[in-house]
Amino acid sequence: MKKNFYTTNYFFGLSIVIFIMSLIAFSDNMITDVSQASNSNPFMIIHGLIMFSWTIVLIIQTNHIRKLNLTQHKKFGIIGFIIAILMLLSINYLAYTEPDFVDLPFFGKANRIFVPVFAFMLLFSYLKRHNKVLHQYLIFAGMLLCMEPILSRFCGNLGLNPIVYAAPIWILLWISFFIYDIAARRKLHPLLYGGLIFIILVFQMVGSS
Repeated sequence: MKKNFYTTNYFFGLSIVIFIMSLIAFSDNMITDVSQASNSNPFMIIHGLIMFSWTIVLIIQTNHIRKLNLTQHKKFGIIGFIIAILMLLSINYLAYTEPDFVDLPFFGKANRIFVPVFAFMLLFSYLKRHNKVLHQYLIFAGMLLCMEPILSRFCGNLGLNPIVYAAPIWILLWISFFIYDIAARRKLHPLLYGGLIFIILVFQMVGSS
């Protein structure tokens, strides 16, 4: 693995970017529109706390790796895994208590496909935790699969049209991962270009359904 400022700090930086995007995406729930209906739903509050806990775990864990503190990374790993399970349970509950698949909007249909794939990738990342590259790539490629809800709300709360801006931001996040892989390993991992191809195929499928 080639080491430079970008490769050393990439996953830590990406974790912070996702956290900041999440804060902006749900700033209406926390600051500007606290009286909205979702804030009176205890499960939605629990879901939000779990999601923010997960992004904080990402920041802590990637910082341990950045500083080569593998002992603390491993100790904290079981906590991260438990939070990941809670996160997937809450996401799946929300995803599958919505209307039938055929009645969902475009992104709703896509997210219902991405969520179980993300769950599988997180589980496999834990099973492959001794393979550093595969462990990291599965976690973050899985995260990028499920970024649409955050990106749409992120754009909306910044006064940007999600239909226009969410997809380009999503693609930029994937490109940043491509750049990291090429800079670090001098090649492109199949998980990365396969993940982007998978997103395109899912969009084509739900667009024709």
